[in-house]
Amino acid sequence: MAASNAVKHKLGRHFWSCWLLSLVLMGSGIQAQAAIELYDFSSEELRLRYQQVGGQLRCPMCENQAIIDSDSPSAFDMRQELYRLLEEGYTNQEIMEFMRARFGDFILYRPPVRSDTWLLWFLPPLLVLLGLLLIGFLVRQNQRAADQAEEAPLSHSERQLRLNRILELESSLSASQTTPQDPQSKESS
Repeated sequence: MAASNAVKHKLGRHFWSCWLLSLVLMGSGIQAQAAIELYDFSSEELRLRYQQVGGQLRCPMCENQAIIDSDSPSAFDMRQELYRLLEEGYTNQEIMEFMRARFGDFILYRPPVRSDTWLLWFLPPLLVLLGLLLIGFLVRQNQRAADQAEEAPLSHSERQLRLNRILELESSLSASQTTPQDPQSKESS
């Protein structure tokens, strides 16, 4: 009877620890939900500009995510700053310059063309062009080979000459394979 009470006590402790763990996990899941931001724009045009400019700015903490789609604290700060600048009457270009000056070129999906970004802008089209040239060269080379094969049939003497060369090669290969070289005979000679 004492053994069954010990088992019941262990099972009871296990039940209560699992129950407490599930409550903690459920509570942390509730806290992890993102807050919905509401901005009261003075006009519909500003709301559209907010969406447009916010979609062109990359979150500095996220991997390739716009600030309007990101839940990071820095994206939240950037959205608030964007709202403030729009309401103060800044143009889209002025906002982009302000954000670039504050966060760097990384936040721009279209960085400016400068000496340190020219590879970013010109290497992909250059690689595509080189790939197309390579494909064109290979197709042209295959076409030439096919044209030469169809162009001039071999005369009887040319066919006989090629056949003799093939037979000579074959006989020399078979002769070298059938006569094994004995290492002792080489040493004695």
